[in-house]
Amino acid sequence: MTVERAALDAFEVGSAEFAEWAPLLWDPIGAEAVGITRPRPGERVLDVCCGTGSSAVPAARAVGPDGRVDAVDLAPTLLRAGARHAADLPQLRFHHADATRWSPGDGLPYDRVQCVFGIFFLPDMDAAAARLAGLLRPGGTLTAVTWRQGSLDDVLGPLGRAVTEHTGTPPTRPQAALQAARLDTGERLAEWLRDLGLAEVTVHEVAREVPITPELAWKLVVGSGARAALAGLDAGAVAAVRDRYHELVAPIAVLRARALVGVGERRS
Repeated sequence: MTVERAALDAFEVGSAEFAEWAPLLWDPIGAEAVGITRPRPGERVLDVCCGTGSSAVPAARAVGPDGRVDAVDLAPTLLRAGARHAADLPQLRFHHADATRWSPGDGLPYDRVQCVFGIFFLPDMDAAAARLAGLLRPGGTLTAVTWRQGSLDDVLGPLGRAVTEHTGTPPTRPQAALQAARLDTGERLAEWLRDLGLAEVTVHEVAREVPITPELAWKLVVGSGARAALAGLDAGAVAAVRDRYHELVAPIAVLRARALVGVGERRS
C-alpha cells in the first residue's frame, strides 16, 4: 500500500462527512486550481488522489468531449460518488488504482497532471511526483495544491489539544503532515517543483472562507486525513474528544482556508 493506511481508512470511514464538505471547500478550491491551469479542449489530464472529483470534474468540462481525464484514487467509496456525479461526462474516467504505479492504458503522455491536496499523502512524495512528471509530454504541466502554512490551525489545533487532554499524549504527527509542511509556503512549493526539474514555475494563492459551527468543524476533522489523529481510540474516547473539541472551537465562526497552487512545466 503506497498511501498511509490511516489516511486511506479516514477517507473511507469519513466519506459522508467528506461529501458534506465537498461543496464548501474541496469543490471550490479544485475549480479554482483548474481555472489557473486552464486545460484546453481535447487535452489529456491525469488527476491524482482525485477523491470525488473536485478537480477532475472541472478539468473534464474544460477538455470537452474530445479530451480525456483519468481520475485515480485508492478510496472506493469516494470514487463511486465521483462517478455518480460525473455520469454526464464520458471523457472522465475514475480508476481505483495506485497513483504511484499508474500508467495510461494507451501509453500516450498527458498534457496535464494535477494533484489537489493529495501529493503529501504519497509516502515518498518526491519520487512519486518525479514519476508523475514523467507521464507528461514536453511542455505539459504538473500542478500540486497544498495548504498554506497555518491555514487550518484554527480547526486542527484544537483537535490535537483535545486528544492530548484525553489521552495524556499528543497525537503522532503523520508522515503526510510532515510532508505537507515542506510545501506550506510559496517559496517552498516553488523550490520543490524546480527540484523536480520543472520550469516556468508559478505559485498562486487561493482563499476560501466558510462559516462553521463546532459540529461542522468536527465533520471536517472526521471527513479528512485529520481523522488519523483518532486512530486507536475507542468509541467512548472519540466521543469525549469530540465533546472537548466542540468546546474549544466554539469561538470560531469562520474557517479561513488558504491554499497554494503550484504549477511547473516539463522541459523535455
